[in-house]
Amino acid sequence: MLAESLASGANRSPERAVLFYATDYLAAGKVVAELIAASGFAPVSVGGINQSIRIEVGGDLHELGKLGRLVSAIEAESLISTTSARNHAG
Repeated sequence: MLAESLASGANRSPERAVLFYATDYLAAGKVVAELIAASGFAPVSVGGINQSIRIEVGGDLHELGKLGRLVSAIEAESLISTTSARNHAG
């Protein structure tokens, strides 16, 4: 995520912008989600570390990748669900 997006996206209203995260450890994920929420964003998990490439620069869920913008939690969940279903089907 770009610094400008962090500044403009924090505490966005009516829906917070998403910060994605990936982890293989439930307890760590809870802490990360709390930190993201405290920063003014909606935390959305993309799954385990094996999915982290999706949120890296150039990934399909990164602002400088296919996604190209900040999204709300509803949009994010839809993107994750659609991609997961597509990957399992093919």
